[in-house]
Amino acid sequence: MSMSFAHPLTFLRRATAVSIMLAFSAAIAWGATSPTKITIHIPGKSVSVMVFYFGKDKGFFFEEGIDAQLVAMSPPIAIAAMVAGELDFSTTLGAATAAIMRGSSLKRVFYVQQDPTFALTAQPEIKTIRELTGKVIGVNAPTDAMGMSAKMILKGNRIDPSHLLPPPYAEEAEAKGYSRLAEAKDYAPLSTIGLVTSMQALIKNPGKVQAIIRGLLKTMAYLQNPMNRHEMVQYIAGSFKMEPSVAEKALASMLATYSPDGTKPRKAVEREIEIYRETLQVAKAFTPDDLEDLSILKKLH
Repeated sequence: MSMSFAHPLTFLRRATAVSIMLAFSAAIAWGATSPTKITIHIPGKSVSVMVFYFGKDKGFFFEEGIDAQLVAMSPPIAIAAMVAGELDFSTTLGAATAAIMRGSSLKRVFYVQQDPTFALTAQPEIKTIRELTGKVIGVNAPTDAMGMSAKMILKGNRIDPSHLLPPPYAEEAEAKGYSRLAEAKDYAPLSTIGLVTSMQALIKNPGKVQAIIRGLLKTMAYLQNPMNRHEMVQYIAGSFKMEPSVAEKALASMLATYSPDGTKPRKAVEREIEIYRETLQVAKAFTPDDLEDLSILKKLH
């Protein structure tokens, strides 16, 4: 009998003529009439990265002079491309964190989620976590954020986390009668979706980083406004092929994990580091400053 660790329905005068001309030129460089192509890695089209799709479709990125190119590829390939300067950003914080701990020059620059959106679901006859003893649990990979979240839930309930295998989405599973047993955010404060870029990009192209963060801030504010809830449910249902009732639950699950301002509490990041070091068997000590650079984001607040 197999269980599923599911992902829920799966963002810058002098008062002279010269200064005015310079300001005008800068506006054009990042204006809507001449958008700059920026490549953003996504692990695949799913509700977890919905903020990037919606920001693009709604025109929030375009307003910041960005032509956002959402590129789906496996996280390891994306990380290698970003380090090589062939990709601007990645949305997968988990793979980037593992790469940082292994020496890659990357930084988290924005948090879409403060907590994971994963949920542990099981077949209908299983009603408690203890009943999972000896069962197979579905995850994408044992060492990614989903796998680590699953392990923390099982370990927190004194269950051997050795049988981990790929899942459906939590809301879809629930709609089919599966039992929703636990939320990963209650056990492991692992952020899975946000914005990561190379340290080289932060130094050489801060304008790009600022523009995409501004677009994300606009998108996140819109998504979290209760007045826009009906629109968001319809968008999710149409874009991700869901029933409206399931889309409603998926949106609620996502909003519950979203960062209100693109940041994450330092204590939560420190706990996250502990989980990654344990899972990846990394002896070197890390601090939140080793993982993130929120200087551009903080200037925009």
